[in-house]
Amino acid sequence: MRLSDIIVNGSIGIIAAMDSEMEILKHAIVNRKEETIAQTTFHTGKIGNYEVVLTRSGIGKVSAALSSQILISNFHVSCIYNTGCAGGLAPGLHIGDFVVSTSTAEWDIDIEPIGLPRGFVSALGVTVMEADLRLAEIVKAAIPSQETVYEGLVVSGDQFIHKEEQKQTIQKHFGKALCAEMEGGAIGHVCIQNGIPFCIIRCLSDTADGESSLNFAEFSDIAGEKSGKIMIRMLND
Repeated sequence: MRLSDIIVNGSIGIIAAMDSEMEILKHAIVNRKEETIAQTTFHTGKIGNYEVVLTRSGIGKVSAALSSQILISNFHVSCIYNTGCAGGLAPGLHIGDFVVSTSTAEWDIDIEPIGLPRGFVSALGVTVMEADLRLAEIVKAAIPSQETVYEGLVVSGDQFIHKEEQKQTIQKHFGKALCAEMEGGAIGHVCIQNGIPFCIIRCLSDTADGESSLNFAEFSDIAGEKSGKIMIRMLND
């Protein structure tokens, strides 16, 4: 399957949280134009064969949700990809590995004291939100064969994971989570409420442990750029 089988009309929304994750994509856009809405800049044009709308949302779930809704309501995108770096959670994952989402969750929603499970999204009635598997397969096909790729649950929260107790909390409630970041769950939340397919692709910049801050500082730019390059390969299918 190709993206053209899914994107019949409209454009592809792409969200990155940081400049280091977005710049390579921004410079790949042909005939790029800019529009600012809600103090957020959106870049429109073409990458390869597809019309795209690219934005740097900023770090965190609220910023990511805002950018997602603007992409849907103002630019009428057909789907949204979220690209960038993340911290690995599952055993055996290493810096530089790729994770492609089959689902996402907001691990930091905590309403257990009133009898609802960790991560429960009351508007949707779920704790885990399903990504579009067609979009996942398409982006996986663009990742070179020499790279290590995992596919599964990506969790999000408004915390940078660098302590063992944080990691244990996530793994207690979301034992199948492959990696943690700070935007994908909110993007998935907004997309599902709007009926828009989405997919998250992340390259690991750290392994969500006591060395995360140092590793993130060293590898986040590299990981963000690697993820962006995959998006460009995919759009030039």
